Amino acid sequence: MMSRLATDDIDAMVLAYGTPLYLYDLGEVERRAIELFGILPLGSTLLYSLKANPLPTIVEHLRRSGCGAEVSSVGELRVAVRAGFDPSSILYTGPGKSQAEVLAALSAGVTHFSVESWTDLKRLKETAAASCRAVECLLRINPPGPAHAKLSMVGSDSRFGFEPDDLAAGVARLEGLVPYVEIIGFHIYHGTQVEGPVEILKNTRAAIQVAEDVAERMSLRFQVLDVGGGFPWPYARPGVGPGLDGLRQALAELLAERERAATHLWFESGRYFTASSGTLLTTVLDVKRTRGGRTLVILDTGIHHLGGMSGLGRLPRVAISLSASGGAERDTTSPQELVDLVGPLCTPLDCLARDVRMPCPRVGDVLRIPNVGAYGLTASLYGFLSRPSAVEVVHRDGRVVGIFQLRTGHRQLALETVRSQRDPLGDGQRAGKEI
Repeated sequence: MMSRLATDDIDAMVLAYGTPLYLYDLGEVERRAIELFGILPLGSTLLYSLKANPLPTIVEHLRRSGCGAEVSSVGELRVAVRAGFDPSSILYTGPGKSQAEVLAALSAGVTHFSVESWTDLKRLKETAAASCRAVECLLRINPPGPAHAKLSMVGSDSRFGFEPDDLAAGVARLEGLVPYVEIIGFHIYHGTQVEGPVEILKNTRAAIQVAEDVAERMSLRFQVLDVGGGFPWPYARPGVGPGLDGLRQALAELLAERERAATHLWFESGRYFTASSGTLLTTVLDVKRTRGGRTLVILDTGIHHLGGMSGLGRLPRVAISLSASGGAERDTTSPQELVDLVGPLCTPLDCLARDVRMPCPRVGDVLRIPNVGAYGLTASLYGFLSRPSAVEVVHRDGRVVGIFQLRTGHRQLALETVRSQRDPLGDGQRAGKEI
C-alpha cells in the first residue's frame, strides 16, 4: 500500500510525472494473489477479471502468479493475449456479444465462453461452425433470491444469464450443438463486494444447489461450475478487506457434502487482486469558501479519473486522506473543518466527496486516495470534456517498472472505410488520422 513508499519516493514521482497520478504497487498485487490462492480449495481455477484493471504490467504479473483470465471485450482480450495468456485459459463473458467479437475471440484461439441467452448460444454455434472451430461453454444462470453482496447480479430482471425455468424448459434447443459447441457447466455469479467468508460460503452453496437442480431437470452432466467470487475490498477509502481465514476448509467441507463434489470449481476476482495496489495522487488547485458556508477544495482530478459512476449517483462518494507530499510539512492535528472535494470539470456532477473532515488543504497540497487499484481510471468518465488521462505508474519496492497513459481523442475515418481489415487483436482502430 502507499505506506510502503517513502515520502521522498512519492515526492520524486510527483515531480517526475505530475498529478493526477495513479501509483500501483506490484508487491501488493502479489500479496493479494498469494492470499487468494491460499483461501480457495486445492485444484480450483482462479480467473483474473480484467475489467477491474487491464493495465498490461498488472495483467502479465497475475498470469505469472497462476491466474487464468476473464474478459468481456475484444480490447480486454487483446491485453490478455499480449500479456502472454494462453487463449485456452481465457473465459470470454458478457451479455451482448456481437458476431464480430465472437469471431475475433475464436480467431485469437479462445475456446471457452460464458453464454447468457438462447440468442447468445445460437450466435456462438453459428460463428464456430462457420469458422470450423470447436468451443466449450458455460451456461450462465440468473438464480432467484437475493445475493449476499453489496452489488447484486442475480435475483431480479437482469441482462445476465438464463432464468432457470427458461433454461430447463429449452432442453430441445441444445440439440445440434455438437461438434462445434460443448456445454461443460454453469456460470453463476451472485455479485461483488460480498461481506465476508460466511456470505461467500452462502453464495457458493446456493450456486451449487441451483446448478445441480438445473442439471437434473435438463439431464445434463456438468464438469465445471464458475461461482464468481465477489471477494471484498474497500473502495477509495482507507482500510483492508475482511479476513477470509477458514474459507478454504469451509469450501472443502461444502464440496464434500455434495453429490457432485468432483465438479471443477472456477472462481473470479478483479477487485481483491488489485484494489489495495492503487493510490491516486491529486493536487489542490484552489480553495473557495462560499457565502453558504461551504468550503470547496478544487482538485486537478475528478470523475474523469475516478468514480465517474459516483458522479451519476451509482457509487458511494470516495474518502480522501491528507498527504504531506508535494508541499510544506503540515500539522495534521490542526483544527479540522468540513470540506467538499471537487474536480476541475465544467459540471456540478464533478464531486469526489462531500463533508470530508480534515485540516483544510492549501493550494499546492497533494492529496492521496487509497484503494483505487480496481475500478479506478477505466471505470471513470475519462472521455468527458477531452481532458488528458492521468498517468499510471507501476512500481515495486520504490522502483518504477511501467508507465502508461490512456489515449483520448477521436480518429477520423476514411469515408470509404466500411469495416476494418486489420487483425482483430491489433490496435482496434480503423484506417484514419488522429484529430
